[in-house]
Amino acid sequence: MRGDTMSDSAVYSGPTRRLVNALLGLGFVGTVTGFAGTVLAYLWPTAGGAGSEFLVGAAGPLRAEDIGPEGSVVGRSRLGKILVVRREDGLVGLQATCTHLGCTVAWDATTGQVECPCHGARYNLHGEILGGPAREPLAQVSLTVEEGGIRVSPLLEG
Repeated sequence: MRGDTMSDSAVYSGPTRRLVNALLGLGFVGTVTGFAGTVLAYLWPTAGGAGSEFLVGAAGPLRAEDIGPEGSVVGRSRLGKILVVRREDGLVGLQATCTHLGCTVAWDATTGQVECPCHGARYNLHGEILGGPAREPLAQVSLTVEEGGIRVSPLLEG
């Protein structure tokens, strides 16, 4: 007799089309959101503006004596990576992150230019673009030599 068997509607036959479509939709939305977030993070300008002053250095404060004639050093600070170059007239400070794709720039004493090793962007010591793919200048920072090291602060415009 057929009354002893379960009806066809009570037998689980796997995920429904509606469930599969919902899961695919969630995956698509997650992928698009992740991609859009990455693109926006790349295109969005970095935080700027006035910040407090602080000492720059890796393991400890960077001292002016640590930089030889026509030498340079890249230190980390709350402003990001800072390139400090010693010139005859004193120290010059620039943000050390290339404005093209974010590589760390370096001072080339032979050419007298700040250069990006990744794609060849070149800047002068005022941060102005001399060549290459960069479209924005490097930001200048204010440096003050003191007993504890080199104090870095944003260079306010205006």
